[in-house]
Amino acid sequence: MKKTKLALVMIMVLALSMSVLFGCSTSAPAATEATEAPAEAAEAPAEAAASDGFVIVGLYKMGTAEWFLQEGEASRQIIEAAGGTFKYMDCETDGAKFMEMLDTCIADKVDGVLTCIPDQNLSKAAVDKLTEAGIPVIACDDALEDENGNKLAPWVGIDAYNIGAGIGEWAAQYIKDNNLADDPSFGIMLMTADTVSSCVPRTEGQIAKLTELLPGIDAKIYRADHDTNMETGNVAASAVITGNPQITKWLVLAVSDEGAVGAARALEAAGLASSSMCVGLGGYYCPEEFANATSPFRAAAYFSARGVGGAAAQEMLDFLQNGTPIPEKTAVGATIVVYGDDLATIMPEYAG
Repeated sequence: MKKTKLALVMIMVLALSMSVLFGCSTSAPAATEATEAPAEAAEAPAEAAASDGFVIVGLYKMGTAEWFLQEGEASRQIIEAAGGTFKYMDCETDGAKFMEMLDTCIADKVDGVLTCIPDQNLSKAAVDKLTEAGIPVIACDDALEDENGNKLAPWVGIDAYNIGAGIGEWAAQYIKDNNLADDPSFGIMLMTADTVSSCVPRTEGQIAKLTELLPGIDAKIYRADHDTNMETGNVAASAVITGNPQITKWLVLAVSDEGAVGAARALEAAGLASSSMCVGLGGYYCPEEFANATSPFRAAAYFSARGVGGAAAQEMLDFLQNGTPIPEKTAVGATIVVYGDDLATIMPEYAG
């Protein structure tokens, strides 16, 4: 009897074991499917990322300046409309920080870089880094170039010489209209930026047209060199004004709006604003300065930062999406605006 009971117990244990065994084996396919599911889920973000498009960085030398804010915004709109992502970066005119940010772009494996470099002496190092990483780059405003001025990457900016010439032509007419050519108290102050290659042709165009239309006017030309920054422009203009007390009527021709604003503040401080005129280049400070009753900033060559940013972004997208070669050079033109013009119509991005 005991043996019978023992046998029955062993049979029950064996049956239970087999039930557990087969229960595990029938659940095995489900376990296999469960382990495959995360793999499929892992592919989903990659597919989503692909559908979101390319990641393009805008890396600017003065990211808080209105020009670059507008340029970056135009790039953002173009890239996001195409399903991509735009990342705005500001190196704050710091060359070392610029190179660190390039390293970040490379580590993040971005698809393209649009940049205005803070120091053109870093051009080759920057281009070499990006080329080695296989990341295309377009220089905006200031070219990426070697020591001989040869461009190392595609460039999008303004038609610098002809815009400068346009300002020179306008200035020559201003001088004629106000009978200033032979006035001993009159002088022309050129706000130069000789260390910034994109700015040099602007000044060259101004001088060429002025001297063409007003022979001998070069004797009245003074230079105030700066780095296109408002503060350094103010310092440079103040030094010229202080060093030439015989000049009480200044016509200031700048290579940027910031330089013209810096000179305007210097003229105000010297008590010469009402007899002087500052002409900016860019036009983005026109709404603010035209609204300032004491400012001598009363004209500018307006060209669109959005035109530069939009063109650069579209060229990068065309290359990434379709393999379309990026043009070596793309330049936008300008329009002279003066106090009293309808700025909301002419430059809605600044005055709208």
